[in-house]
Parts: sequence; C-alpha cells; structure tokens
Amino acid sequence: MTKIIITPLGTVSPYPKGQMNCPGFFVEYAKEKILLDCGNGITRLLNFPKDLENLKVIITHYHKDHLADLGSIQYASFVYHNLGLLKEKIKIYLPEEDYANNKKAILANKESYADYFNINDNLAITLNDLNIAFEDNKSHTINSYMVKLQNKDFKIVYTSDIGTTNWEKLVDFCQNASLIICESSFLKKHHSNSTSHLTAYEAGLLAKEAKVQKLLLTHLWPEEDKSLYLEEAKQVFPNTYLAQEGKNLSSKNIKLSLIIGLIFTCWFTWISHLY
Repeated sequence: MTKIIITPLGTVSPYPKGQMNCPGFFVEYAKEKILLDCGNGITRLLNFPKDLENLKVIITHYHKDHLADLGSIQYASFVYHNLGLLKEKIKIYLPEEDYANNKKAILANKESYADYFNINDNLAITLNDLNIAFEDNKSHTINSYMVKLQNKDFKIVYTSDIGTTNWEKLVDFCQNASLIICESSFLKKHHSNSTSHLTAYEAGLLAKEAKVQKLLLTHLWPEEDKSLYLEEAKQVFPNTYLAQEGKNLSSKNIKLSLIIGLIFTCWFTWISHLY
C-alpha cells in the first residue's frame, strides 16, 4: 500500500496568529504533492524548492484566508525555474467561477511557472491509483469545493468552508470516509447563527451521520481555546482530533487512531447500556 502523509500547514481563520497559519494541508502520495488551499503564512512550513516538484495546488474557493500565500508560491516557482532548480511546471487548480476578480488576478501573474486548470463538479484527477473528486458544497457564501482523495485503501475528504444548508449532500459526499478534515469555525457558545460555517458540534454531527471513521477539526478562531472545539465535537463524535501546524498524519497513524476510536466507541456503548 502506498503511504499517504497529510501535514496541516494552517488551521485558523480568518487571520494567522503566532505559529498558527490560515488554511492549508500538504498531502504527499508516492512522488506526488498536493496542497489543499494556500492561506496566509503556510509557505513558512514548506521546503523550497523540493516541495515545488510534482506540486498540485488546489484552491477551494476565492476567500483570501484560503489563497493569500498563492502569490508566494507562484513567485517561488518562477525563481526556482529560472535558477534551473524546477523543471516541471506546478499545476494550480482554481474554481471555474471567479469571485471579486481573484481568479483574474491569479492568472495575470506572469512571474510564475505554472499551468492552470478549472475546478468544477465534473473534474476528476488521477495520480497513480489516487482519485481526486470535487463538489461545490452549495452551503458557503460563495462557490466552495469539497475535495475527496480516494483509492482502494482509504477515502479522505477535505470539506473546505461549508455551512448547514445542503446538509444531505454534505453527508453523502463524506459518507464512509476514513477521515474528514472539517471546518469548525464556531462553538455553540458563540451563538453565531451562521448557516455558512459550522460549529464544532455540527462538525461532529456531520462525521456521525456520514459514518466516517475519524474527524480532524480545522478552521478554528485564532483567539479561542482550541480544547473547547475538541470537547464540543467529542460530545457527538468521540474519534475527533485537532489539526495542528506541522503535526502530520500518515496511513499508519490514521488507521491506529481508527482502532482506538472503535475501542472507545464500543466501551462507551457498553457503559451506556449499564445505566
């Protein structure tokens, strides 16, 4: 089995703080590299020029906290190519629908060594035996694409920014995933009444209803105590973890956590039946 490694580069929104960056997840599979979103500060954790080799950058939507460091990656590709240290162009995938001319500005940057591709619901990418699929979640303030990475051994979903509308479609897209990396912008105590972002509790509900095996929380408020997100989501879905900058997950520890979560769930169910 080819190992997949997922490294959180950014886990907070709408701005970076301290060692925390805005959204970004770096995926390594065989010789392929996939960057899911490119928020403020995430390039601090990348290793240039190595991480530019075979790099695919996926921008899920045109909010600045998800694309602010893309310009830095474009410039890096341009410079390292000119130095003879990057032979193949990086590939950048952008939502087909522009918003506030963000796409136009990205494509206008001529100081980059990149090819550009449109993201829509019909796009499918195959890298070796890894299949990548997309779906506009239709629950955020603008077009925002969920991303599914799947082979015969695992199914991993990155939700990007989602809300509580279009709930059945969200559950269906995440169904039976090994892992969902899910936004959880708020806590119930915030009383946000937002339908375009989730609370940690709602992220837990999504994981439970979709029958996923592991939930990784991200897109947290920079000023908030992160343990509160974990506590709230675990009320409904015990096998929940917090994404942390630089702390990676591999196929091995994803599976180990699933076993631990299964044991805990069985124990919790048994205890509940006693009372």
